[in-house]
Amino acid sequence: MNRAEELRTLASTHVECGDYETALEYARRALMIQERAVGRDNLAIAPFIHELAMIHAVLDHEGEARNMLGRLLRILPSQHPLLKEIDLVVAELERALTAA
Repeated sequence: MNRAEELRTLASTHVECGDYETALEYARRALMIQERAVGRDNLAIAPFIHELAMIHAVLDHEGEARNMLGRLLRILPSQHPLLKEIDLVVAELERALTAA
């Protein structure tokens, strides 16, 4: 397992424990390392962006979550299975924004 995957696993572990701030830091570092390894627009970074976006969403960082999801939408192919989930999360972020 490479360092980026290790950090992503640590982020997921902290998410499961409810420690989202620590998870956020691990997820950011994992994405940064993976981007350096494969490039910013490579499909291989999609899971890293997704993880980071979901953590931002849980922490009510709507702007950051939306930015990450928008970036993810630009990378994913048109029939990718994550697209439905992304649409749901974006809709939920929109509802939260209009309710505030």
